[in-house]
Amino acid sequence: MPATPLLRVRDLVPDFVACLDECAGTPAAGWPDRWRSRYLARHPDVFRALDRGGTCSGAEEVAEVLLGLRDRAADLAARTEAVRALLPSGVAAVCDALAWSDTTDPVECVVLVGLHRANGWADELDGRFALFLAVEQLGPPGDDRLLVLHEAAHVVHDRRAGIHAWPDHGVANALLTEGLATQVSAEVDPGRPDEDYLWFGRPGYRAWWDECRGRWPEILGRVCADLDATDPEHHAAYFLMRDSPLGGDLPKRCGYLVGLAAVRRLRERHTLPEIAAWSLPQVRAELGAALADLPVPA
Repeated sequence: MPATPLLRVRDLVPDFVACLDECAGTPAAGWPDRWRSRYLARHPDVFRALDRGGTCSGAEEVAEVLLGLRDRAADLAARTEAVRALLPSGVAAVCDALAWSDTTDPVECVVLVGLHRANGWADELDGRFALFLAVEQLGPPGDDRLLVLHEAAHVVHDRRAGIHAWPDHGVANALLTEGLATQVSAEVDPGRPDEDYLWFGRPGYRAWWDECRGRWPEILGRVCADLDATDPEHHAAYFLMRDSPLGGDLPKRCGYLVGLAAVRRLRERHTLPEIAAWSLPQVRAELGAALADLPVPA
């Protein structure tokens, strides 16, 4: 795969496969210790970042994950190769879209085996965002281009505006960051229906799209009322799949569609790099104006 000075990849999967090999034929009770010593201990900075809450290494959970993956070494290697092949062109396209060219501060991508929590995400590593891709959660090899584009956009956005320091559960900044990442994906890989960009190409979300559009005035009113919220429950109501007492029966992740619609309105007057460089106070001000009478997405 071609190299790019704007991308640095750390591949942790070989160490995980070696851990699986060492666990083979041994009692499951000892697997969590091997997982920590053979896998986690070799990449302490990564796992400190991933386990800030101290919930990453429960013995029962680790043993269950290792049991489920013990016969998938070849599959994990194939998925790793496939997603790594997507990274150079995908990251380069996102950097171009957001006008990022600083080769001294490239996009860092960590390819790893996680704990079945998510397939890909952007999170803080060494004081800035990195892209994390958990290969056991990825789709068929080659099917994860939209995921790579979306999460890489978060990382480049962080390079431009330091979004890792924004509130973890801020409704306003989540609308902007998720809307921008989705719009970047749509402009870099055009021609798909919007639900593909919002759900990373997974099928079966047309009904979700239709419900969000049908309930648009209600959703938009709720989002506008909660725009300044920064607590987990308000954030969950619009951006997570879990139930939230504040979300009620709102469509899960409806905030992603609101964010996309808002960014598209902002895109009428601003370039993507301009939007990606805004400070948080400017984001709040611009979003407040963009959300006023925001029309139903077409």
